[in-house]
Amino acid sequence: MVCLSVIPMKLLTIAGPLDQFDTVVRECVINQEFHPENTLQTMKDVKGLRPFELNNPYTALLRRAEQVADEAGIPLEYEPFESALGDDPATFADYFDTLEKRVNDLTQKREDLLQEAKNCRNLALQLEKLKGVAANLEDLWSLDFSRFRFGYLPRETYDSFQQALNEDDNILFFPTSIEPKLVYGVYFTTKAAHEKVDTLFNSLHFVRLHIDAHAHGSADQAIIELNAEAEAAEKAAEQAKQDIFGLKPAEHDHLLADYCYLRYMNDAYDMRRFAAHSRETFYLMGWVPSDKIEAVQAKLNKFDRLSCVVDNAGDLPDMTPPTKLKNSFLGRTFQPFLEMYGLPSYNEIDPSIFMSITYCLFFGIMFGDLGQGLCLALVGIVLSKWKKMWLGNIITCCGLSGAVFGCIYGSVFGLEEILPGFKIMEESVLSGMGEVSNVLLLLVMSIVLGVIMLAFVMVLNIINGVRQHNFEKILFGPNGVAGMVFYLGLIGAAVSTLLFGVNLFVPAYVLPVIVLPLVVILFKEPLSLMLEGNPEWKEIKIGGIIVTGFFELFETCLSFLTNTLSFMRVGAYAITHVGLMLVVQMLANMAGGLASPGGIIVMILGNLFVMGFEGLLVGIQVLRLEFYELFGRFYDDGGVAYEPKIIDYTSRSAA
Repeated sequence: MVCLSVIPMKLLTIAGPLDQFDTVVRECVINQEFHPENTLQTMKDVKGLRPFELNNPYTALLRRAEQVADEAGIPLEYEPFESALGDDPATFADYFDTLEKRVNDLTQKREDLLQEAKNCRNLALQLEKLKGVAANLEDLWSLDFSRFRFGYLPRETYDSFQQALNEDDNILFFPTSIEPKLVYGVYFTTKAAHEKVDTLFNSLHFVRLHIDAHAHGSADQAIIELNAEAEAAEKAAEQAKQDIFGLKPAEHDHLLADYCYLRYMNDAYDMRRFAAHSRETFYLMGWVPSDKIEAVQAKLNKFDRLSCVVDNAGDLPDMTPPTKLKNSFLGRTFQPFLEMYGLPSYNEIDPSIFMSITYCLFFGIMFGDLGQGLCLALVGIVLSKWKKMWLGNIITCCGLSGAVFGCIYGSVFGLEEILPGFKIMEESVLSGMGEVSNVLLLLVMSIVLGVIMLAFVMVLNIINGVRQHNFEKILFGPNGVAGMVFYLGLIGAAVSTLLFGVNLFVPAYVLPVIVLPLVVILFKEPLSLMLEGNPEWKEIKIGGIIVTGFFELFETCLSFLTNTLSFMRVGAYAITHVGLMLVVQMLANMAGGLASPGGIIVMILGNLFVMGFEGLLVGIQVLRLEFYELFGRFYDDGGVAYEPKIIDYTSRSAA
């Protein structure tokens, strides 16, 4: 199940008359199961091949179509484009120009009308302060022997200088609106004295308001007229907006059909980047899944003068096939986590199923609570179904795992009196050992789990070595047979000595099971080359191997120890979970117990805190166990994603 999730690939090489290239690409490559390969680089030893011209004639028109669709408010999506086939590019440009001009004209008209309405409203608002002034505003602007000013000044200044203003013979000031902080008013002055008076009012922080000549009649009449004009402009702007919206259904099909045609032709032309040609023949290479090769060949067989060659990926050691994963629901759910680390190589085990199972297992052990687990699963369902978040499915799986282990622990929202189970803070009776603390038992079981996991990933590493024909991985590496014999042999000897009193640390055991594997690991490089039949092993200096190998062996032994002990965190977080819930229960009891509203509120808030805080920490720690303790022993990643040329009409063209 784990090994078969990377789909086998075949390399398809297509050759044919140069004038058929575009037709072959459109009918047999675009939107098909065909991952293009750089043909010129792959066939670099073939003389006379050269790249295609890459000046794509459709790119500029495609970007123009996207721009016009944005301006018209039409989202990009697929629309059948048979009606656009064979159209002259100049036709597209004329249509885009016409449509863009209509949209821009209506948009500009709407903006102008809204600005006009805003100006009228602002002017009317200013004239509100002149209400009650019955004089004709036009007469006030055209006085021959005096000057008229309208504005406002701070209330504090007005109160301080009111008497002085009233006593000045050159000033006639009338307050039109007295507010808590400002005083609006008008003043008259003689033509001869207006500069002096204006300077005086400026020193009093008088802000002059210039009334637009658009206002006619008295202030009251002008306000009515301006509000009516603003209303009319707003109605006209709304109509312009509706006219823009009206373009959307009217031009939707036409614009999207042109866009989809241009996108199709642009992406088909872009396939020239991967192809090569001689004087009369084109060459195109690409990877096709083994189960799809017949369907692609059937399409190619419609062309009489085409030549197709199919090669197995295993026969091409110098090429890197792309990785296409075929996973179950669990594998697809945890694939985003896997992609954070890197895709598996083509000839490498896909660890997504392994990761999904172990991630849920570790999370459940560390976060075992029936009630909290079900709540976490519910949150995950909401995030997945309604928010469309990929993390939602992972949270759901982890929550269900936590609920299962909650049944094992007998814990429901931290209450352990409801269900029977393995109570972490209690003791268990073991035959021959008497009463043993469940805390100690859980930590020991976590280490045992770690030993099993590390041994299993070493098996996966050996399988990877077999698939890759890598003798170092299979036999001589720290995660191969030699490393496994050393690790399990050392663990077995320690368990036998400590638990059963049988001392295996004797030369007859130590030399073949512990010392010999370390020596093999030390000389892994020349031994691997020797088995491969590579004469370079003779050139390797023994002294250099011993010097550098000593430090590598020390690191290997240290990593076995640290990786094994690192699994204690699995049990430690389960213990921490129980401890946090004991604190929550203590606080709830201080608030009156579960029989009181206060205690219930504390219990609910405490559970929410533990679910959020510890759930996040456990998720991070489990991911660390996966990446560092497990993946590092068998997973190289470095795979190339399988990317056939499937056109996504909702995405934008590359800038």
